[in-house]
Amino acid sequence: MTQQKGISGSAVPPVVKLTWSDELGKRVREGDWQDQAVSTTTKIQEAIAANQWELAAQLVDYWMEEAKVVHVIYQIWTDGFLAHLREQGVPEDELSEELTRLRTLLAFPDGRPFEASGPWKELAVQAGLLGNSIRGYEISAEQALADLDALREYWRQIHDRGADFQAGLLSFVARKFGEDRVVDAYARVLEPYLDERYGPFDIRQRAYEDTLYRNLYLSFEAMRGHLVGPLRNGDMEVDEYHDRFVISFDPCGSGGRQNRGDPIEQTPSRAEEPYEFTVLQKEHDWAWNEKGVCVYCAHCCFALEYWPAKHWGHPLRVIDSPLYPNETSGPEPKKCTWTIYKSLDAIPAEAYERLGMTKPR
Repeated sequence: MTQQKGISGSAVPPVVKLTWSDELGKRVREGDWQDQAVSTTTKIQEAIAANQWELAAQLVDYWMEEAKVVHVIYQIWTDGFLAHLREQGVPEDELSEELTRLRTLLAFPDGRPFEASGPWKELAVQAGLLGNSIRGYEISAEQALADLDALREYWRQIHDRGADFQAGLLSFVARKFGEDRVVDAYARVLEPYLDERYGPFDIRQRAYEDTLYRNLYLSFEAMRGHLVGPLRNGDMEVDEYHDRFVISFDPCGSGGRQNRGDPIEQTPSRAEEPYEFTVLQKEHDWAWNEKGVCVYCAHCCFALEYWPAKHWGHPLRVIDSPLYPNETSGPEPKKCTWTIYKSLDAIPAEAYERLGMTKPR
């Protein structure tokens, strides 16, 4: 692949545009919703193939912004869940023993016990070197693609262990206090975070339809950062209907992968040994009133449906999370789907009823 070195921009249209969104107060990718379903990993590959080197470099930096969304969330949750356990009176030595067990259980392939901060800094160095090497034409296209895949793989390792660590902490809550008390941990930890991330969806302040772009964009951005999809690069599917958008993950890179098991590292479902993370055995309003919801996946119901419906009268996204084990195993395990309705009227009554609520008039 021949490099065309230039310092004055590209003479051809870019494969994707990065711009600033006043609506979101952050940098975003332009493009219709079908294009948003394409991972930023793929867009970097396309930019390199099109000899759009400066764009590829900027996309590497933006790729890290997507990863940051997930990384920061997991750090907030970790601090919050640990604070909650201490507030519930769990002795420090017992908590330390459980943390050591989880970090060892979730060790990296090279044997290092899991912790997020150090690897995140290492990931940042890799991304910075890759972006600057691309920007300065100091790397071949073939090597840039190989380094991009190495960057994606290292983030997958960090991300997946971060997600599993949250499931491990929540499973500890369930074992210690019973699965009914998991909602207390979610309420303690997620409510301040939800006020910041989802406060703009409060229909007392702003019409539902005016938040549709924000709802969709944040969904695509977050799930690209979660590295959804069979190739674990962030690609997903989206279908638009007259009243809704349906985004599909095969699998989701966090709870969906936990339920199915990890074919990359050849590890089993996180509901099985040696993990044995909690799968809810009872029906709860905050987990769709269904049995077989993994304790991690329940946060999607709490954060995106149950809590918003209680506070604002409507769910943000209506989620169909595959149930363990019937829908998460076999040759064709079920995809997870997020449905975002175009209007309040379009949200069906069933979306409220499965939360133990009634659709407002």
